[in-house]
Amino acid sequence: MVILDIFAKRAMSSEGKIQVELAQLKYRLSRLSGLGASLSRLGGGIGTRGPGEKKLETDRRYIKDRISELKSNLEEIRTHRELLRNQRKKKGSVIVSLVGYTNAGKSTILNAITNAGVLEEDKLFATLDTTTRVAQLPGGSSIMLTDTVGFIQKLSHHLVEAFKATLEELQYADVLLHVVDASDPSADVHMKVVYDTLKDLGCGDKPVITVFNKMDACENIHVPEDKNSISQINISAKSEEDLQRLLAETERVLKSFRRLTKVLIPYSKGGLLNNIYGKSEIVSEEHTEEGTLIEAYMDDETVSRLKEFIKE
Repeated sequence: MVILDIFAKRAMSSEGKIQVELAQLKYRLSRLSGLGASLSRLGGGIGTRGPGEKKLETDRRYIKDRISELKSNLEEIRTHRELLRNQRKKKGSVIVSLVGYTNAGKSTILNAITNAGVLEEDKLFATLDTTTRVAQLPGGSSIMLTDTVGFIQKLSHHLVEAFKATLEELQYADVLLHVVDASDPSADVHMKVVYDTLKDLGCGDKPVITVFNKMDACENIHVPEDKNSISQINISAKSEEDLQRLLAETERVLKSFRRLTKVLIPYSKGGLLNNIYGKSEIVSEEHTEEGTLIEAYMDDETVSRLKEFIKE
């Protein structure tokens, strides 16, 4: 209940408020039957026939109706998010999502890299809303950087279920940046919580870069090795140099999933260039009589889409 109360105070957008109210109602509904005599009084008054309904039954019906209404609203949100994702996919956008235990510094990193203006405070669940911004990598290509709600130990299944419309964004990420508060003595426990939650969400096989943040607040603290990640880096979100190193490492990992490919796109198929520009790192580009000749690092999906235009 304390966690739900904190969520209710932090929710700012209509989506966040819907998700929190849904979690609260589900939590309350599951405990109504245990309240016993306090809710078994008979309802009466003008317009009722006989003794009327028990208060327990009245409350249960109201909660179920409200839950149904909120689920319908969330389904509309999910449909809207799906449309946005399809637009990003058409553009060939690379999606990198920030995940981590609550108060690890995800929003601070997003703001520092993209000037997103997301609320960042030293408190639990400072932000509940998913925010996506464009970030430029050192090589010139761009990514969609997404901030998500922080995780917590023994996160209620009601919260996970209510926030699925938000958390399912992680399923479409190309890479996850797992932000860890290196100055927290319980960092290893928090890391396990994050991986367990990702597994529950069906994201356990996503490539992960572990970002040990708040290194400026560490004194004689040994940073553990994260064997679940493909790379790890120590930074302070307050350091511009460290943030550039993080972007460079993200670019290196993304490039490792790509292969150098040369394609000749006819001018009549110019729309295909958006797929290359958005999701690939351009090495060279030349305009010839036959079309645009591009050499770039591309992922398997892009290569498959452009296979008829590949030049050996």
